[in-house]
Amino acid sequence: MMMLKLCLLFAVFLSSWPSDDVRAFMATLPTRQLQATSPSLLLFAGRAASSLPSATVSVEDEEDESTVISISNQNTGQSVTLIGTAHLSEKSNKQVRRLIETLQPNAVMIEIDPSRLERLGFSNVDEIKIATVTDSEDIELPIAPRKTKGGGLMRFAQEASIGVFSQVARAVLTQIYKSLENDMDQKAGGEFLQAVQSAESCTACDTLILGDRNSITTISRVAELAIDSGDFMGVLNRLQAVNQEEIDTLEPKVRKELLIQKGQEGNDDYELDKTELTTAIIETLKDDEMYRTRLFARLEQDVPEFFQAFLKERDYLMSESILREFEKRPEEVKTIVGVVGLAHVPGMERHFKSVFANQPAPLVQDIATVSSV
Repeated sequence: MMMLKLCLLFAVFLSSWPSDDVRAFMATLPTRQLQATSPSLLLFAGRAASSLPSATVSVEDEEDESTVISISNQNTGQSVTLIGTAHLSEKSNKQVRRLIETLQPNAVMIEIDPSRLERLGFSNVDEIKIATVTDSEDIELPIAPRKTKGGGLMRFAQEASIGVFSQVARAVLTQIYKSLENDMDQKAGGEFLQAVQSAESCTACDTLILGDRNSITTISRVAELAIDSGDFMGVLNRLQAVNQEEIDTLEPKVRKELLIQKGQEGNDDYELDKTELTTAIIETLKDDEMYRTRLFARLEQDVPEFFQAFLKERDYLMSESILREFEKRPEEVKTIVGVVGLAHVPGMERHFKSVFANQPAPLVQDIATVSSV
C-alpha cells in the first residue's frame, strides 16, 4: 500500500512509462540505491474540461464526458478532440474505442514516443497498419535560458549526475508500472494500443502521430530545473509531500465508499481486496473533476519545476505535432483525436485555443514573461 501511495497518481495520469530495455539497466543497480531513489518519483493528476456536444457522445459515454473536449478552428473548419485517460483504466480503453469509431478522424495522436512502441507490442513502426506514422522528435521546444542558483563543487556533481539520475528514475518507474500491472492484471497504456487498433480500423484515418518525447529527456529536464532552483532535494521533497498528502486524503474516502457497498460500514477490521481498492482509487481520480482541478493547481504552485518538465513542455510538443498535421494538409485533415493522460488536457486545450486565435502558445508566452523579468 505504501508503494501505491507513492506512485499511483503518476501511474494513472502521466504516461512517461519507459521501454522494457530499461530493466537490463535496472538489474545492474544496487537494491539500496533503487530504494533510496523511488520516493522522489511521486506525481499527480490534472483536470479535464468540457465535453463534446451531446450528439457525438453515446449514452454509454455520458459518465465520462468530463474527460473529453473538442476545440475547433473557426477559420479553417478543423477540429481536435482530446480524450483524457487514466493509464490503468479499462473504462478509458473502451471510451477511446467508442470515440474514434464515432468521430472517424483523419489522424490520431497518442501520448507515446517511438521508443515506447515495444510496450504496445510493436517492434517498429512498420508493423502499424496505417499509411503514415509521424513523431514529434524534430519539433523545436522553446526553452528559457537557464538561470542558475548556487555553484561550486556540489552543483558540478549534480550536473554530472543528471544522466545517471534519469536512468535510475526511469528504471524505478518501470518497476512501479510492472507492480501495478501485476496487481491489476492489466497493462499500463492499454488505451494507446486501443487507439492504434481503432485508427487501423478507421477508414478515414491515414496518420498516427507519436506525439510525446522520450521519457529520459523528460526526467533529465526535471533534474536540470531542480538543479537550477538551487534546491534539488527540496524539489523532490515538495513533490513527495504533495503526492502523499493528496493520496492520503483520497484513500479513506474511497475505502469508506467500498465498505458501504459491501455492507461493512464502520468495520475498520474488514480487509478490502488490494486490487479492488486500487481500481476504485483510479476510477475516482478519473471521475472526480473537482479533486483533479485542486491537485493540478497545487502542483503548479508547489512544484513548478516538475510541472514545467512533465506537463507544460510535453503539452507543447504533443499539441504542435497535431497542428503540424493540420498545416501540412489543410484540405484533407479536418479532424484529429488526441489520446493523452488526463493531466495534459487543460494545457493542450489552452494551447489550441491560443493558436487558433492567432496568439502565441502558452509556453511561448510564459518564456517571454520570464525572460523579461
